[in-house]
Amino acid sequence: MIRFSLVCDNAHEFESWFASNESYEFQIENDLVACPHCNSLKISKAVMAPAVARKDRGERAQKPEEVKQSVALVNDASGELRRLARELHEKIVAATVDVGEKFPDEARRIHEGEAPDRAIRGQASLEEARALLEDGVAIMPMPTLPDKRG
Repeated sequence: MIRFSLVCDNAHEFESWFASNESYEFQIENDLVACPHCNSLKISKAVMAPAVARKDRGERAQKPEEVKQSVALVNDASGELRRLARELHEKIVAATVDVGEKFPDEARRIHEGEAPDRAIRGQASLEEARALLEDGVAIMPMPTLPDKRG
């Protein structure tokens, strides 16, 4: 996962996570990224410093109420986006093994070569997910299933 600092044509800055630079390019080219402040689709990367994994993360840990996650509000005309989110969710479920609450430990074991390399899914707290990312474990959030309206 790659976190990009983004800016819209109205100078609103925000962050978003992408599976790869190619994923970012695809989403930008297909107008799938909108500014959370003004809904502009004219988005570009903002200047940002590279993130470096730190072992002393406990010293700088943010309180859970300070951490924000990118979200989107899609309207009834966004049926295609809802369909794509459901399709992506189904593909992830079909291609992974559910390890439930053991996800953080099992993901770390796979990353460190202590368990067979395989695609897994499960549950992790925000703190557990952050720790995995900071340690270089390539995890990504599962897309939330939209309601059945679209």
